[in-house]
Amino acid sequence: MPRFFKTLFFITFTSLTATFSQSFNSSFEEEIFKSYKRDSINYDFFKSMFAIDSLTNNNLVLKYQDRINTLLKTFPEKENKEKKEQKRIKFIYDEIHSAFFNKYKLDSYFNDLFEDGTYNCVTASALYAYAFDELQIPYHIKETPTHVFIIAYPETYKIYLETTVPGEYGFIVPKESEIIKVIDELISYKLITKEEVLKKGYMKFYEDLYYGHEFVNKNALVGMQYYNRGLSYLDIEDYDKAINNLRKSKIFFSSPLIKPIIKTIMFDKINELEFNSFEDIDYLLELIAIANYPEDYSLKNLESSLFKLVNHDDNTNEFIEASIEKFNTIKEDDVRNTALEFLYEYLAKQAGTDENLDDALKYSDKIINLNPNSKIAQKIIEYVCFKKIALSTLNKATLNELENNVDKYPFIKSNNRYHIALAHLYGNISLDSFGDKDIESAHLYLKKLEDLLDNNDITNEISKKLISNLYTKAGNYYYYKEQHKSAFSIYSKGLSYAPNDHELNKRAKWSKEEL
Repeated sequence: MPRFFKTLFFITFTSLTATFSQSFNSSFEEEIFKSYKRDSINYDFFKSMFAIDSLTNNNLVLKYQDRINTLLKTFPEKENKEKKEQKRIKFIYDEIHSAFFNKYKLDSYFNDLFEDGTYNCVTASALYAYAFDELQIPYHIKETPTHVFIIAYPETYKIYLETTVPGEYGFIVPKESEIIKVIDELISYKLITKEEVLKKGYMKFYEDLYYGHEFVNKNALVGMQYYNRGLSYLDIEDYDKAINNLRKSKIFFSSPLIKPIIKTIMFDKINELEFNSFEDIDYLLELIAIANYPEDYSLKNLESSLFKLVNHDDNTNEFIEASIEKFNTIKEDDVRNTALEFLYEYLAKQAGTDENLDDALKYSDKIINLNPNSKIAQKIIEYVCFKKIALSTLNKATLNELENNVDKYPFIKSNNRYHIALAHLYGNISLDSFGDKDIESAHLYLKKLEDLLDNNDITNEISKKLISNLYTKAGNYYYYKEQHKSAFSIYSKGLSYAPNDHELNKRAKWSKEEL
């Protein structure tokens, strides 16, 4: 039986040095693909079959189309009776075969049909599909692992058309005795087993094999040409052209055979990429899309590639951010989130190292959205929040920012630095308020400070200068109002936190003497 697939028994992939990318052989081909991607329903099938030929142009296609259309106009109209219609289909089949098919050749393409009459089952089936569409003859294109053929009137007459065989052997409306003979021959060639045939019965098995509900759309024939060409390039170890054609094949032809071949080539290539270009990123994304996770592509594999991406000297933060947008299109949640978290971690650490605190917080936010339990993100967020406090003027605006961050990142409160930062904020706000004679606010934040210091073991972490200045300022407010009891109480409270402070000891002594 003629084959449209080159049989791929075993391929050893070695020394892959080319960078794979989608390229087109001509502007004609590129426009065919663009047109099909825009509308895969209302595309020009006949024209698309020529896309694979780099020398074809629109004028040549129209010339060839006129040849087949001229022949189609000579065919009789549809017959109402079954036997007459079967006879008409056979006539059409024979006439097309006689007019266009000269020599069968496994490695041939649609343009060859019109140039020298060489054909294979893919190109022959494509010509019949076009003719039957024009003549409004219903048909199914049937695909087996090694062959393509057509069934005319699949729901009624079930006429089997072996497109690569002329004459009576290519046109079959089989009787039961002929069916048994065909099936027995398949068994003898070990293409099927006797057991599976007996399980269904000869007639049912034949029906399912040749006339079952499984069939391919005619656009698959366009892709099959690229598939065959891809395998031809594999035979001569031109992996760049092989994968380029296999990628094109995938657009028209959804065969499960394409994916493992592409995947095998790409796995060998991925380790050679530097990931300093968007082309390399797109290559990785294509591999991720076709790989089975985690059986043949694990998170460790992904992280290995990402490590090369972030450590390449040429890659700027802008390039990494643009790469993140690409990785965000990955459909597998675990893979996508791992990639994004890895890249955001790098950017967050870099921003933190460069003291770019707002960016460090922005990137850490992204990580927390992906992984709320990320220890790295939490540490960076804590660092940024407390660093911003240390660099601030320690006023009410800074306190409000800290309170907002605590609402957003509750884990901040578990860090001892939270209470230390809060104590310095309360102390400075109280000190400023005493200086502004805002006594109500001054006492409010002084009370907050004392509650913190009395209930948390952080006194030794608080600035002694702040304690001295605050309690001296607060005590002086009452001392100079001659409210010596209040002054002594405040000086004494300050000394409970800083017992060796000279100024507080001196003023506590003065206020006590005044009492």
